[in-house]
Amino acid sequence: MREKETADLKNKLATAISILRWELCDMWGHASAKTADGKRFLLLHLRPPMDPGIPEDDVLEFDLDGNLLSGRRNPPDEIFFYLCAYKANKNIGAVIHCHPPIAISLTATGQRIIPIYQHVTHFGRGVPVSPWLYGSLPAHGKRAVKLMGENCALMIKGHGALVVGETLEEACINMVRLERTSKMILSAASVGKPAPLPPSAARKFRSIYMGEGSKETPGKRRKSIGHVTEWHYYESMIKKGERWNRL
Repeated sequence: MREKETADLKNKLATAISILRWELCDMWGHASAKTADGKRFLLLHLRPPMDPGIPEDDVLEFDLDGNLLSGRRNPPDEIFFYLCAYKANKNIGAVIHCHPPIAISLTATGQRIIPIYQHVTHFGRGVPVSPWLYGSLPAHGKRAVKLMGENCALMIKGHGALVVGETLEEACINMVRLERTSKMILSAASVGKPAPLPPSAARKFRSIYMGEGSKETPGKRRKSIGHVTEWHYYESMIKKGERWNRL
C-alpha cells in the first residue's frame, strides 16, 4: 500500500510541475507534498537535473528533520522553507516554492497581491511580503513561516514565492492564482487603481461556496475555492498532450 501511495504522489508531483512550468514560464523552484503517514515528504524540482545520468523525474524523499531518504539530486538550498512549514502546522500537506516573474515584479514596486476577484478571497487582505530571504539557514525558514501567518502564500522580495495547501492540488492552484492575480493587477493598473473585493462580498462568497460562517474563524487557514476543479482541468489537458491559454 505504501508503495502505491508513494507512486500516486509522485505522479501528482509530476502533474504539478507540468502545470507550474507552463503557467509561470520559469524553471526555478520545487513542489513538495507530505506522504499519507505524515512522517515524510516528497520533493520534485521544476528544472531537469544537470547530470544526464539522473532521470528528470527523480523525486527526493525526506523525513521531517530534513534527512534525505531517497533520490539522487542535491537537496535544494531552500529546504528549510519546506521543513519549517510542515513542522509549523500539521494540516499543511503541500509546500511549493517558485519564482513567479510577474508576482516578483509587483512586489519589487511596493505593490501587494490583493484579492481582486472571487477565487482568491483566501488571500485575505493581501499576500504578506517578506524582505529578501534565502533558504540556506533554518532561521530563514522559520521567519518565512512566521511572516506568512495564516495566509496561504508569502511573497519574498527579490526572491520568489512560498505557498501552502492542505493538499498538493490546493497548493499548486494557489501558486497559479498568485501569478494570475499579479497579471490581472498589472493589467488593471493601466486603466486605474485595482481594489480588493469588499470584505462583505468575500465573506458572502465563501459562505455560499465553502459553507463558512459570515465571520472568519481566528487561527484557521482559509482554503482555496474551486482548486480541485481547476486542478482536474489542467490534469486532463496534460494527459491529452494539450495546453490551455495563459492569461
